[in-house]
Amino acid sequence: MKQKKVINRSAYDPSFQFEVLSSHYSSGESLSVTSFRYGINRGSLCRWKNLFENHPESLSLSEELLTKLRSMRKKRTEEDLKALTSAESLQAEISRLRKALEYSELRNEALSELLKIGREEYGIDLLKKVGAKQ
Repeated sequence: MKQKKVINRSAYDPSFQFEVLSSHYSSGESLSVTSFRYGINRGSLCRWKNLFENHPESLSLSEELLTKLRSMRKKRTEEDLKALTSAESLQAEISRLRKALEYSELRNEALSELLKIGREEYGIDLLKKVGAKQ
């Protein structure tokens, strides 16, 4: 069995990173295949891909590949965020508030159950003040 040479993270030179990413994009291979071919960790390749995703021009790819790359990205841009209408933003706020209310109701129910168990099992009424005279 062939031993792979393990390289320290800082040992990867940016030109090597560009070469690997350019090869990955131009060949259309999966990240796993590309990382296996170059003998690097798939996580490293993912990190490089995310790092250089904002500057694909620096990879010296063809215009066709650059266009394909840009269209594949699923991140929302500022224009997408501004495009939300006020009705959509209000619906999102209503949804968020409903979830918060549901969580608060569940928490309240759990605390009530805790007080009930404390009273029944241990005979302790946790709602009473500690120093109060009876």
